Amino acid sequence: MYVIVGGAGEVGYHVAEALCNEGHDVAVIEKEAEACERADNLDALVVKGNAASPKALSEAGVDKADMFIGVTGSDEINMLGCAIAKTKGCRTISRINALDYINEPITTGYRDVGIDVAVCPDLVAAIKVARMLLVPSMLDADIFAKGRVQVLESTIEKESPVAGKMIKDIEFPEACNIVAVFRNADVIIPHGDDILLPNDRIVAVLGEQNLIPKMEEIVGSQKQVMKKDAVERVIIVGASRIGVHLARLLEESVNVTLIEPAKRMCEAASEVLSKTTVIHGSETDKDVLVEEGVAGVDAFIAANPSDESNMLSCLLAKEYGAKKIIALINRPELKSVLEPVAMTVNPHLVTISSVLQYARKSDLLSFKMLKEGEAQVLEFKVTNKSKIVSKKLKKAGFPSNSIVGAIVRDDIVIIPSGEDEIMAGDKLIVFARTEGISRLERLF
Repeated sequence: MYVIVGGAGEVGYHVAEALCNEGHDVAVIEKEAEACERADNLDALVVKGNAASPKALSEAGVDKADMFIGVTGSDEINMLGCAIAKTKGCRTISRINALDYINEPITTGYRDVGIDVAVCPDLVAAIKVARMLLVPSMLDADIFAKGRVQVLESTIEKESPVAGKMIKDIEFPEACNIVAVFRNADVIIPHGDDILLPNDRIVAVLGEQNLIPKMEEIVGSQKQVMKKDAVERVIIVGASRIGVHLARLLEESVNVTLIEPAKRMCEAASEVLSKTTVIHGSETDKDVLVEEGVAGVDAFIAANPSDESNMLSCLLAKEYGAKKIIALINRPELKSVLEPVAMTVNPHLVTISSVLQYARKSDLLSFKMLKEGEAQVLEFKVTNKSKIVSKKLKKAGFPSNSIVGAIVRDDIVIIPSGEDEIMAGDKLIVFARTEGISRLERLF
């Protein structure tokens, strides 16, 4: 597949990088010289120019392209670039930020103007955070197969009863499959003889909905989880677009307080939020946090554009006993720093995941990026045309850097062995290193 990516900012660069790693032919259009220089490190054609310019699009090879992805910082450039590329026969994906244009996280409602799929990063990130609030755990869980399967990512604590043990000697639940271990810079697809060490980060595929408390006990995170009641009271700091979107999502069902130091942004938030209490004050002012009830609050979300401000406010929330803490971060390396204090959401990675999901073939139903994009969990649908249909798992030819974590068949979740046969209609939950995904996709 030949793909043109409009924009080489954080989102555009990593979308292009992922597509290059998967073996696709990629061109990047970017107007800023510094971003062009960075994009030159990719195995891609780099065109300096406006992504909506017919001249730049022609230079990038739009006439022979299969897809155009507009992810510049300008909604108008993204949309116009898609419209032009559509006239050349491309599939198109546009990033759209302004709520004047879009009110859904992902929509196909712009096909009449040449946009097959539109993605709103802020709404996608806000929904991700809202979903995390509904998971009664400090563990990082995502759902697949319409909720039948959960993929859990968690760190082995020093006091965990499984630290220092071989996987085959650990009594994991029957409906659990450990598909990956992240150890420092290494991504390990484990076998029974592999030993789990303190600070290893494991990825587990769970085939039952009630296994999170058991997994908390196994990995040693239960001490971090205080009360597991439903979230009733939330403090959001930062009236950023994501912060305001999140407040709008939550205010109908929970008590929301939004704290923002800029008076103008407080006024703007108050105009669109009907039930949220908007407070003018600093998120790092202890007196403000105490007065607004941070002590024992069900959830505290740091949604400022500044990573440093979010880190500091999370530390204060932790000190005062907030029960669940979530931080928005833009720099992936801060995830491990904040891990003892807060769960994290990277808006760039959430957007990249959404764009890539729609850039790939239709048999890919959903996926989750892990370890800053080095690995992924993917949900594929098996059809009668799939190369692996009617084959046993051990004979299906899956790449060595991948593992099938679960098979969902007629709403039944199977934790598979090599002897299980793959059938048309099955949904497969697969863990893979990113460089192996193009080989994996060819099986479906």
